[in-house]
Amino acid sequence: MAISTTPAPAGPPRGRPSHGRARAARQPYWWFPYLIVAPAVILEIAIHIIPMLTGVWMSFVKLTKFYIRNWANAPLIGLGNYRYAIDINTSVGQSLVRSFLMTCAYTIIVVGASWILGMAAAVALQKAFRGRAFWRTLFLIPYALPMYAGIITWNFMFQRDTGMVNHLLVDQLHLMSSRPFLLIGGNAFGSLVTVAIWRMWPFAFLMIMAGLQSVPTDIYEASAIDGASPWRQWRSITLPMIGSVNKVLVLVMFL
Repeated sequence: MAISTTPAPAGPPRGRPSHGRARAARQPYWWFPYLIVAPAVILEIAIHIIPMLTGVWMSFVKLTKFYIRNWANAPLIGLGNYRYAIDINTSVGQSLVRSFLMTCAYTIIVVGASWILGMAAAVALQKAFRGRAFWRTLFLIPYALPMYAGIITWNFMFQRDTGMVNHLLVDQLHLMSSRPFLLIGGNAFGSLVTVAIWRMWPFAFLMIMAGLQSVPTDIYEASAIDGASPWRQWRSITLPMIGSVNKVLVLVMFL
């Protein structure tokens, strides 16, 4: 008995659609992603890019008081403004150097103090104990408080005659003979640093506390059995285990 080997008629081709049909299927909606991104791009250009380019252009012109109202017609002087600004023999150059050093000091003090306070609070509240939730909530209040409300409160506290800080230092603790100005002059830097640390250290506390949750408690128990002190545990276990968290934290606070 012979077996027929005639092939079956070929049906429609199967598989992925051709690139032309796929492109035709997507073509009615090709503009939708651009439409979604367009408002953000327009606002970015209007708020950041254009003012930034305008500021760069203005740095190459001689913008005096005669051209304030018509700054677009100010004469070009090239790099003259930059040469004048970096000349430390002039008052402008000296002010620039002083501002740069003050900015560096402000950054180092605020970031360093915020990290130290955040690390100390996170390590202290790492182990479970009664009332830990209360202290965590209390420490996070400065970070959760709106910045405007916090600054207004500190402004009242730093007032010379009616502020709580001067009342505490002069009237209660008798550390000073007279009430200093804390919002102007040389004392303003200390006041600014104080407020910045008060505002930033809860953020460091929150980030480090979240990083400590990933550290296994078995490591601390094993090290305690081996006789490791709390300082050695912090230096040899805590810091290496949350090294990536600390890098991101310091970078964010620095920015």
